[in-house]
Amino acid sequence: MSVSSFTSEQENAASEFFARFCGIVFSSLKRRDQRRWARLYIRGLLSIEGRKTMRGIASLEAEPAVEQSLQQFISQSPWGWISVRRALAGYLEQAIRPIALVAEPLVIPKSGDHSVGVERRFVQKLGRLANCQQVVGVWLASEQAAFPIDWRLILPESWTDDPGRRRRAGIPDEEVSLTVEECAAEVVTSIVHGWGLKPRPVVMDAREIDLGRLIYELSARQVPFVLRVNDSVPVSPSDPRIPMGMGRRIEAGRLVDALRDVNRIVESRRPPSMGATPAPQSVVVAARVHTPFHSATAQDEPPALTLLGACLGPERRSVAVWLSNITTLPPTTLLRLAETAERVAWDRAGVTHRLGLRDFEGRSFRGWHHHVTLVSAAHAFWMLLSGARDHRLFPPGPTPAVPTAQTPRTA
Repeated sequence: MSVSSFTSEQENAASEFFARFCGIVFSSLKRRDQRRWARLYIRGLLSIEGRKTMRGIASLEAEPAVEQSLQQFISQSPWGWISVRRALAGYLEQAIRPIALVAEPLVIPKSGDHSVGVERRFVQKLGRLANCQQVVGVWLASEQAAFPIDWRLILPESWTDDPGRRRRAGIPDEEVSLTVEECAAEVVTSIVHGWGLKPRPVVMDAREIDLGRLIYELSARQVPFVLRVNDSVPVSPSDPRIPMGMGRRIEAGRLVDALRDVNRIVESRRPPSMGATPAPQSVVVAARVHTPFHSATAQDEPPALTLLGACLGPERRSVAVWLSNITTLPPTTLLRLAETAERVAWDRAGVTHRLGLRDFEGRSFRGWHHHVTLVSAAHAFWMLLSGARDHRLFPPGPTPAVPTAQTPRTA
């Protein structure tokens, strides 16, 4: 996560790009010192190996009291993180040609009980109780790369109902305890309807959360979605051409298997390291189905959804199943949207975690949001810089306009 392998010419180009990038993303920070600390923090996230600490980042500057100033900038300074995230998203929309918003629930393990929002809870992926924060991240994703643009911290009632904890962590009055499903729906809605981005479907892995509640929350907000679901989800075919018969209740995975011989073969778009080489081919199947999950807009009966399945290998067994409220796109296009969730998982593990997403040790609500915002910016800079070195990562296209008059010098 450094530019140490660059030639001197590449280092100069990277420094110029860093200045232009920061000039756009941090244009809402009106004070020069705030822009300086933001650039320094990103430099630290990009260049320090291992755990990202305030002391380690401050050591990049030889001046006295840098650590104290940086701590104040992250934990106390009242700069607006939403404005920075919106600027980042707007820049990325022009740079990467995204096709989907991917919402991803995450748990961040923590020691102690002072980090804002931390609680001991059962984590299904770990199969045990763990002390952790629970968050929802939203990513702007293309078929080639994915970038985090927004974050929500899910606050349990043990925090929202405790005035002392709220005061010490600086939790705003409007923050309430939400379920994962409610939080995911709220955060994607705020982006879809309030950030000025082009409308895009929301993709989400819903295998470990309340699928019915998520469908209800997203449909209530009129958000188009593609949701990864368990094979065992019950569905009822609504197409009379399906041999299994209309209205019959069947597991989604079994229906996909029954239909796999009558659909076309498409090339998998998974990253090379996430699948076989060369990329395997998959059979994609789709059918209109009803589910037992009610929509906020359908009062009489559960809505008809699109069941999407992908099968791999010589036996063409189903390996992934999705439900979508999108009816106007062909199955192959829906599959490419669905697979952006795998792109997110790959880039998060390979880049975002290494840039310190889990490393914030402060106790303030504001500090946590400032930290993850700057991690998002560092992720975007690193990925875009890598894309400039490898033209296969991003399709050719116009470079986003850069307001040179507002470009600061690198710290």
